[in-house]
Amino acid sequence: MSEIGFLFLHTIFIQKGRHETTWTVMRKFGYTDQLEVSDEYLRPDLHVEQGSSVELTDEGSEYLTSLFHKHDTDKDGILSPSELANLFSVCPNIPWGDFSASVMTSEMGWLTQEGYEALWTLNMLLYPEHTMEYLGYLGYNSDTRGNQLTAVQVTPPRHEDFKRQISCRSVLLSYVFGPKGCGKSCFINRLIKKGEIEISPETDRHICINKIRYQAQQEKYFILQEVGAGDQDEILDKGGDCDLAIVLYDTSRPDSFSKAVEIQERLDVPSVFIGMKSDKSSVKQDYDYTPEQYSRWQGSLLLFSSLLCLTGSQHNSRYSRLVFCSLLSIPAAVS
Repeated sequence: MSEIGFLFLHTIFIQKGRHETTWTVMRKFGYTDQLEVSDEYLRPDLHVEQGSSVELTDEGSEYLTSLFHKHDTDKDGILSPSELANLFSVCPNIPWGDFSASVMTSEMGWLTQEGYEALWTLNMLLYPEHTMEYLGYLGYNSDTRGNQLTAVQVTPPRHEDFKRQISCRSVLLSYVFGPKGCGKSCFINRLIKKGEIEISPETDRHICINKIRYQAQQEKYFILQEVGAGDQDEILDKGGDCDLAIVLYDTSRPDSFSKAVEIQERLDVPSVFIGMKSDKSSVKQDYDYTPEQYSRWQGSLLLFSSLLCLTGSQHNSRYSRLVFCSLLSIPAAVS
């Protein structure tokens, strides 16, 4: 039935005094007597413990992917701005701002299916209640699916993963620390295979997400989030609260590694060091131990790569090693 036919049918119901039929349909889709979508419909209770995170289930992912295919009217695997606006036409607004700095996009900066699925995954982890609300607007709730709680799953707290030294999460969050100018933006951008990216002034954090293959055909979503100077102390006071902390230092600056060690010593989560700008001449670090010695002593991963020109399998190899460290929930040496 078309939209016009649906509205015409209910017009006839109302004209014939069968108001209860139309009200039944409205309430089925969460509307109150004031013709507003109820909070119970949009925001079902979801309990998330400290250290746990929220991920999409297969059912939730499949529903969102079906919406992509439905609104990709020209079937080019990309949502144009008009197609994206049409998809969210039943919502108060499009829930994403400038997403081009966070996910894979087309050459025109439009949303690919890969980027679309990654955005939903990212927002479910960062803003689960808000994202579940939009699932409600988009019609996820039904007799067979129930409410939005069937679209999500809550992971065990991270401290349990660290205790078992293994993680079963599908989405891994890494904070990226490092002094200004050491190459944090370059490192993060390369996760989505992009170079210099202009970050919108309205963006409160630089964050990227991509799906990384780490073993045979197994894949995980990997998130890199830059920790700015203004947020660093607050995050470190909590011990990190992520799956893996990545501490960068500048191999061309003698005081850089000592600052990285200061950060690492305040972390309660698995951490790795990465030496950036190795394409330049490395200098002796002003610290009691060399980076190699300290990393062996701490059992931490040490990668001497600026990641400036990584493509193809080489690109995936670097990040897959970091995914392994996150999954094992312990730092690991790399040969």
